[in-house]
Amino acid sequence: MGTRTIGTRFAERAAAAAAALAASAAVCAQAGAGPIPGTPGLGPLGTAAVHGDIFSTDTIPGVGPGRNPSVAASIPGGTCSSVFVGADGIPVALCTAYVGTDPVEFTPPTVVAFDPATAQPVARIQLAKGALLGGVYGYMDDRDRVVVADGDHVLHAIGHTRDDAGGWRMTDDVLADLAPALALGDHITGLAPGTDGRIWFVTVDSRVGTVRPGEPDSLRVLDLPEAAGVPTGERVSNGITVRPGGASVMTSHALYEITQDDGGAPTLSWRRDYERGGARHPGMLAHGSGSTPTYFGPSGDDFVAYLDAADRSTLFVLDRASGEVRCEMPAFATTLDPDTVAADGRLIDGPAQSENSPIALESREGGAWSIIIANTYGYEYMPMAVDGPAAPAHAPYRGGMTSVVTDGSECHRAWTQHSRTATLPKATTGDRLIHGLAYGDLPEVPAHSAELLGAEEAERVLGNGVSSGLAQKVGPVFYTAVDADTGEEVIRSKVGDAPVDEPMELTGTVAPAIDGGPGAYWQATMGRMLRIGPP
Repeated sequence: MGTRTIGTRFAERAAAAAAALAASAAVCAQAGAGPIPGTPGLGPLGTAAVHGDIFSTDTIPGVGPGRNPSVAASIPGGTCSSVFVGADGIPVALCTAYVGTDPVEFTPPTVVAFDPATAQPVARIQLAKGALLGGVYGYMDDRDRVVVADGDHVLHAIGHTRDDAGGWRMTDDVLADLAPALALGDHITGLAPGTDGRIWFVTVDSRVGTVRPGEPDSLRVLDLPEAAGVPTGERVSNGITVRPGGASVMTSHALYEITQDDGGAPTLSWRRDYERGGARHPGMLAHGSGSTPTYFGPSGDDFVAYLDAADRSTLFVLDRASGEVRCEMPAFATTLDPDTVAADGRLIDGPAQSENSPIALESREGGAWSIIIANTYGYEYMPMAVDGPAAPAHAPYRGGMTSVVTDGSECHRAWTQHSRTATLPKATTGDRLIHGLAYGDLPEVPAHSAELLGAEEAERVLGNGVSSGLAQKVGPVFYTAVDADTGEEVIRSKVGDAPVDEPMELTGTVAPAIDGGPGAYWQATMGRMLRIGPP
């Protein structure tokens, strides 16, 4: 038997992963995977966009890693905010390293490619430094390149290639210079491919634009507050959700629906204000909604779902074309607002909010959608990631998720559950499971501890640690899978320990396997890249 080189083994694993993605795509096509439009320039459905697809449904074809998965891990040299897997099966992530302690700062974003079996980095390239979110949002195109904006507002397509000796290197193709569309101090915060070959982008200062790669004269931009005739000062801390002929953007004050004119330029269709509360809530990145809008419906974009940022958050389902409210209800059933409790009787203790885009998963029978929302209230972000102080400054992180079922005209709560999920959850449509990394239970004071010497002081210290978020930074971290139809946690498998594996509300993905077997769940933590799945 001949000896295989490392490069050969890597190529074999990459070929197997690519075959898996192709097989999954074929199965989805045969089964009618849903009304996701063909999107020129976008990679495989589910694994090429931060929120799974251009509609931001956070759903992925195929199935998850199954029970008792193995874990491969590496130290990529930074925290990887998003992971994509292209048609060639190679995972590629956007990563940022943190330096210093007072204050903590971040380095320029780096694009890193990983071995699909071992999770070891095989190549990387660094971009120009910009705003933090510039290293978070991007997507993978149909040539297995990650499209991302750097700190100089240049749009790059970062690819990877193997040389004759079996080594890998990154490539860099410049797609467009967006600087003419940005004011001084503004930064790109979201990117998505349009269905007409243009690329959509949104900036921190609430400008939205389109550009056709390689055509500088095609650059078009719209100042959202100016177009709506409202005061300036709105900010965007989320991505952009795209549909054929338009897009949806959430600012710190309002939801905007945008269409395109005949020349591809964005124009304002409608604007809807929302309640934003008195200040930034703990567990939110900014003072305003953290909900990237989610399109769903029979045609894929009939309705748009989002959460406001009121002290008691509301879920809204709107008619996308008109902005008319189809249904609304409290986003969570909590001990403060128990009126919409599901039949399971479960409540989340205390306030609840969400920094995450809702999942939209169509029912097995069709005609209705589960809008699944993760509670992030109390989550402690890195100090440089947040915009302004929170009120209160700290709160316990209790987590939990809830499902609201809607047909686009009525809403009702299906379930509530209590997993302390601390990554952006993703649902796989083949097994209808919701995947994420979660903490263990909040620490509790042991029974009869009040009788012990020093108990009062110990209880005070423990209480301070819980309320300040310190308790979430240490201890076991688990891979969990939640049944999207019942809310039951059906899988819990230990994969690491915080603080090294602090989940940080990061974004992962699930790469499908050959013949519909267990997929590989790729999820970064503060210090590592994890591949959770079959050997």
